[in-house]
Amino acid sequence: MPKYRNIPLNANCYSEIGIPGEQVLCVTVPELVECGISEGYLRKAFNQHRIGLVYCWPHHKEGREVFIHFDGMAEKYKALINKVICGDVDAHLWAENKTAEELDRKLTALKRSLRTMVEISVDELTRLTEMQLFIPADVQRIARAAGWLRLWRRMDVKTARQYGFTSVKEVQAELFKQCLNEQIQGFVKFPKAINNERVLDRKAREYDKDGLDCLIGGYFGNVNREKMNGKTHAILMALVSEQVKYSFEDIGMFYNEQANTLGLPKMTVSAIKQHLNTPKHKKVWYYMRHGKLVGDADMQPMIDRAPVSRPDMLWSLDGTTMQLYYKKLVKDNKGRDKWVVMSDLYAYFVTDACTGSIIGYSVAFSESSGMVVEALKNTVDTWGYKPYQMNYDNSSANISVTVKALINNMSHVNFPCTPYSGRSKSVELVIGHFQQRELRKFKNFKGGNITVKSNNSTANPELLKELSKNLEFTDSLPTEMQVLAEFKAGVDAWNSRGEGRDAYGAFIGKSKIERYAEMFEGRVQLNYFEKLSLFMVELKNQQHPFGEYEYRQKGIEVSIRGEKMKFIVPDNESSAMDFQFSREHLGHTFKVFVNLRASEVKWIELRDRNGKKVADAYEKEKFAACVADRKDKPGEMSKVHYFIEQQKNCYESSKTEMERQREIATQTGFKATGTDGYGFGWWDTPKSVENARNNRIEDERNGIVTKSREEIEMEAALNS
Repeated sequence: MPKYRNIPLNANCYSEIGIPGEQVLCVTVPELVECGISEGYLRKAFNQHRIGLVYCWPHHKEGREVFIHFDGMAEKYKALINKVICGDVDAHLWAENKTAEELDRKLTALKRSLRTMVEISVDELTRLTEMQLFIPADVQRIARAAGWLRLWRRMDVKTARQYGFTSVKEVQAELFKQCLNEQIQGFVKFPKAINNERVLDRKAREYDKDGLDCLIGGYFGNVNREKMNGKTHAILMALVSEQVKYSFEDIGMFYNEQANTLGLPKMTVSAIKQHLNTPKHKKVWYYMRHGKLVGDADMQPMIDRAPVSRPDMLWSLDGTTMQLYYKKLVKDNKGRDKWVVMSDLYAYFVTDACTGSIIGYSVAFSESSGMVVEALKNTVDTWGYKPYQMNYDNSSANISVTVKALINNMSHVNFPCTPYSGRSKSVELVIGHFQQRELRKFKNFKGGNITVKSNNSTANPELLKELSKNLEFTDSLPTEMQVLAEFKAGVDAWNSRGEGRDAYGAFIGKSKIERYAEMFEGRVQLNYFEKLSLFMVELKNQQHPFGEYEYRQKGIEVSIRGEKMKFIVPDNESSAMDFQFSREHLGHTFKVFVNLRASEVKWIELRDRNGKKVADAYEKEKFAACVADRKDKPGEMSKVHYFIEQQKNCYESSKTEMERQREIATQTGFKATGTDGYGFGWWDTPKSVENARNNRIEDERNGIVTKSREEIEMEAALNS
């Protein structure tokens, strides 16, 4: 029969009616044969359609089965199908009616079986009976109420669709009707009667969280208080503090299983829970059960801090995703340009803790040390002040050597905040409010952090889906440059917010940035040279006691903004070699200072231990390793040849100097000892002599006695 089908994405499709992934109305070959069309003619027609000779048999294949697309067939064949198969009813309407009939049949069957799907737990019946708080009839009613709550929670979207419902709301409506009907007839009992779906859903969630306790009212556990003693308390505390996190029901079970043997009174789960949740007891076991971080966040008393007194007393730093979508032109796998939706920008904030204003920021694709430096440079260049104190988190960018040196140079006091504690950083509050009160005004707002719970803090997915359509022809989403302008506008709007609002919603009082820019006694802006010196920072070598770097054969190697770089002191302005400086300072250590104001570090300053400048070192030039790569670097080959010549000269000059010193030593009458006639070593011994010596040593080690050429010639002469 005609039926709507989804064309598989991997199907062979020969149709103008639909493409893989879409839904079309289909008929099968046997159904067309039933209408009187020859199967051989159909095969011929399909082949002709595939090569473009006819256009009235659109179809797709699923395995070896062929499905013909009804809407692309000729009118006479449509009429034939409507008459023979659908009984003179349009095939579209006929297919929809059949689908509706099938769905209604499934729904009717499910509705009849809902009551039989309610399961009563034997354990709950036993527990309710042991409480001795209810008559047997009420025990049965409460246990059945618990069964309805379990069924309600079990019916999620996936399960509802398996039973034929289009939405979980439909099955919940039917569940509520039948549960309400049993409540009216007296088959189930709740502590308070349910009167709408919302109440039933809340009670089901309470059951998920607290179990049977949510159904036994508020009169539990009181008779057991007098049973509590030191031994019982110790056992319960030991069980609840286990890191495997036993449920209170399991704790009750473990305790009561051994209570009689130990001579202790049995305790209901309700009494156990009430005793353990007493604040003085909970504060003890909560840390062991959930860990220190969770315990600190939930149980530790909070200190009340006075507001920061003046601007620039404390700068708070942190970074987060920008939370704004934008469009970007990229190349697809065929090299064609296309627009795609992106949200990969990262923003780093510098905030003033006194006013809550955003006084500087930077934007990049990931949080890096360079991004932190840019944000601080933006702050100093914009306002011309430096902070007394700075705080930040322990991210790799903030604690890198480069950023740590800059922060030490800028502030009197600085330290990382307590890990996993958002309360210790004022910037966390600023970022959260900035996103929710300013960025959310843009249509392309991505939404708050994934931990937000309020629907008002999340984006509307239907709006974002609409904005992502037709990116090529509409301005629904901004480009990368436009989204940066949006973000700047959001920062400006945040900084212009007043201290309060009037009855009409307008801001009143001085804005955040006005309060930050106010002059007060002792506040002086930095001049040009002070700004320069602020970013001229010393890079500390953590492996050296004085924080110095050693000048080696490849120069000085330092890590700047996460990148390892080599610097040398060249022989002259046009040279890429450091033979002269290396001759005098190879192996010496220096303090390294770098100017972080430059967007790209090309040089560093070397100072001695007393802070006196020794030289400026420049980034070492890299030469191509293979000939083919040198074609893009004209003149490089001549530099390489010159470098090789200089390397040879190093040896020759050393040899010449050594010979001169030997001559002086000889003139004094001094004779070298321990050379055995071979010189001072292999490096100043003839190669033939050294080879002969090595051969003799190897033969002696192998136990072979060899003779020299002179000995062999002498024996030959005597024998003749």
